[in-house]
Amino acid sequence: VLVGEVCYEGIGEACRQEVQRLMFWASVLNGSCGHTYGANGVWQVNTKGKPYGPSPHGMSYGNVAWEDAYQLPGSGQLGLAKKFLERFEWWRFEPHPEWVKPAWTKENPCAPYAAGIPGEARVVYSPLPWGVPEVRGLEIGVRYKSALFNPVNGEITDIGPVNADENGDWVPPLGNDPWRVMPVFQDWVIFLERIR
Repeated sequence: VLVGEVCYEGIGEACRQEVQRLMFWASVLNGSCGHTYGANGVWQVNTKGKPYGPSPHGMSYGNVAWEDAYQLPGSGQLGLAKKFLERFEWWRFEPHPEWVKPAWTKENPCAPYAAGIPGEARVVYSPLPWGVPEVRGLEIGVRYKSALFNPVNGEITDIGPVNADENGDWVPPLGNDPWRVMPVFQDWVIFLERIR
């Protein structure tokens, strides 16, 4: 599956960069082979001097010029996400919702998403900053290092080695007990890479 069209950034004065990130990560970590991005203002080729105007139903979708629309924050942030994924053999990723608790469902699409390559890499996208998700089912005998990827600015912050419990489960040591929270109130990506 290639996601060829999602809601355009800025359409209806909504669907801003945080929605674009959620759409991207939910798509890629659920097994799609690709994801496209669009911005309101680009698709109808608005110009500063001549917006597209009303669609056949009589309503305009907006007047943002393409020269401004292509520079909306989500565009750059999805570029950072692509660059981040290129550190992995992302085409080998498999969806693994059982690798994270809680995990997204149709009823709760804002719970974390997980995918990766068993024994090599795991990527967990956490759309909400409250509560650090538990990474589950880590393989016996495989040593991982962990870090956070900030999907807003592309910064990577080392978390350190993964010390799973006897069940292979691990909660990243973020925040202060008893508050397990992400560093900043936004979405985050936790990733694990095998130590070779």
